[in-house]
Amino acid sequence: MDNKQEERQRSNMKFERRRFKRIDGNYVVSYAYIEGEGLKFDVSQTKNLSEGGLLFIADRAFERDSILKIKLRLPEFSDYVIVKVKVITSHKLTKGMMYGVSARFIEVEQNVKDAIKRLAEEHGQ
Repeated sequence: MDNKQEERQRSNMKFERRRFKRIDGNYVVSYAYIEGEGLKFDVSQTKNLSEGGLLFIADRAFERDSILKIKLRLPEFSDYVIVKVKVITSHKLTKGMMYGVSARFIEVEQNVKDAIKRLAEEHGQ
């Protein structure tokens, strides 16, 4: 195989950057900035979830690297769990109304990670 064929073959390969299986589903989340006095949580839902983070709907954009506190409802727990996330991207879904926020977990208890992993194994992609 010559160099041009090798380059074409490499460019045609699709690389999966995700380390974890995603769960496409709607789980209730509440989110708030960590900084500032008194946390004001807004309620929304996830679009997807994995052991590494989540994509949720918000009523505003967040700057990259913002730290948020998330209350997340998972089927395995009787009450919400609390995690901290760092915003990766925030993109507009509808004009000035809704934003998709991608965030990675920076503080999450192991039992929560384990529960998400079990969900992903059952329902993930």
